[in-house]
Amino acid sequence: MSSYDLPSYDPRDLDRDFPYFVYPKIVGGLSLDQNKEFVHDRSQLMILKPENEILAKGKSFDLNIGYDENKTHRIRKVYEQDEYMNYVLRWILANRHRYDESKSQIFGADFLTFRGNFRNIMLTPYEKEGWVLRIQKWKDTIFIAKKKTPENFNDVKSEERNRSSYYGYKFETLLTTTANNSCQNAPEDEPVCEKSAFIGMFVSQIGNFRVQYGAELDGYMDPNAAKDNTIPLQADKFVKIHTSNAIRHPGQERFLRKVKFLHWWANCFLVGTQDVIVGWKDTDGVVRHVQKIPVQECARSALGWKDNVCFNFLLDVLTFLKETIVENSVTKVYRLSWVPDSGLNMEIEAGTEPFLHEWFHSQFKQ
Repeated sequence: MSSYDLPSYDPRDLDRDFPYFVYPKIVGGLSLDQNKEFVHDRSQLMILKPENEILAKGKSFDLNIGYDENKTHRIRKVYEQDEYMNYVLRWILANRHRYDESKSQIFGADFLTFRGNFRNIMLTPYEKEGWVLRIQKWKDTIFIAKKKTPENFNDVKSEERNRSSYYGYKFETLLTTTANNSCQNAPEDEPVCEKSAFIGMFVSQIGNFRVQYGAELDGYMDPNAAKDNTIPLQADKFVKIHTSNAIRHPGQERFLRKVKFLHWWANCFLVGTQDVIVGWKDTDGVVRHVQKIPVQECARSALGWKDNVCFNFLLDVLTFLKETIVENSVTKVYRLSWVPDSGLNMEIEAGTEPFLHEWFHSQFKQ
């Protein structure tokens, strides 16, 4: 039992007015090359192909191309600690010149993290999958990183799930291109590029808290932005790309509205994405119909969940962390976890390696 007064995750306690939220703005970005190395540029920014080509009636996409069932396709391999937080830390160092020495917080942020961590918190009132977050405070900024749960470590993907993951990334590569020489531009009969990505850095405000977070992004609708780094990126010009089983019976529609729409909305809302491009695939893994769904429609069609409940829980957790973690430390690590059967818990880790590595805070001070 936690000794902390943790916030309620009961939807009935969270069903109040939607909290104050400032539309997210992109303040920078970074690329991961085909070796998953940090590159401080837009080289992996994926450009969405023309909509009249993507949404053309009768056009199909075979997502099996390049898939080898005898090969383990390691899609976006995640390590024990949050590797994405390391990329965020690298971006902070690359933009150290932006830091205002007269202010205590890093880039004026109360919280600094990756989108997926905020999303996991938001989904908690309705989610059945647990999560673990590691938290540190330094220079009056609270950093939040992900830690894999025991279930994640033992999660060996079945061939079906492995193929499903491959389908998602294959569809993404078929709908996009990059302006630079990239493995994303490989011929369509090649396997998907498993490591390259573009990550945008966003700033926003939730309640009274200024937040900054990175997020992996899909297709961008302005090809000129990939060629000219001086053109500011705009959040509403990104689209999210997904595949889903074609709806064949009422149970699939209920699952779509209850689970998938919830996840799609949470991912998109945090970064200002306005539309989801969905490829409806048949049982053979062939997309027979492509549809553009407004993100607002996901919330309007919600079944068994409310967007205000999700966002109020995120605000309550941020408020709790802000009020509880008062000491700046490069060594002290808090662990906040959610286990559906037992609820929320927070504790101070003992004898663990901080995720704010020595290389980060020592270089930042220089």
